[in-house]
Amino acid sequence: MVTMIVAVALAGGTLADDVPLRTAYKTKLELGGANVLRSGVHRTVFIPGDSLNDRLIREHERQLREQREAEQKRKGSSYTGTGKDVEVIGESWENCVEFAKRITGISRSIGNGGRSGVEGSEPRVGAIGVEARIRHAVVVEKIEGDQITITEANFYRGKITRRRLVKSDFVGFIY
Repeated sequence: MVTMIVAVALAGGTLADDVPLRTAYKTKLELGGANVLRSGVHRTVFIPGDSLNDRLIREHERQLREQREAEQKRKGSSYTGTGKDVEVIGESWENCVEFAKRITGISRSIGNGGRSGVEGSEPRVGAIGVEARIRHAVVVEKIEGDQITITEANFYRGKITRRRLVKSDFVGFIY
């Protein structure tokens, strides 16, 4: 004799036993090839809300998200693989050119990623730097030998970041 009972949680809820809510069900019994249907009573209750599985999945996703964010901060890398010690210092939904022009006060058109506005090859504090590997405009914040500290918007979507590059990472600068 084989008995199979199937319980389904509705609307993301959970099922719990040993609660005095009674629901009728039919159990199909296999007896020597003959099918017999019998009525029975099963005690079950529906608890509204998230199921345990839903809560576990959300917790696991939150932990993975936190691990990715911590790893990103620890590694200090960017999507281009250039720069050191990437630091998120604020939020901005401006594109890189809008941000750089606002910070530096440069108002003329400098093109996509600053490509059409390059005026020279020497970095200056307060200038807009144009990166060589991608179309990306940054603001030169500090120069220490070959190391150039820059501030930028939208390098990580919606964030203002600070990182260090070297002079060879730039196509040129806009003054």
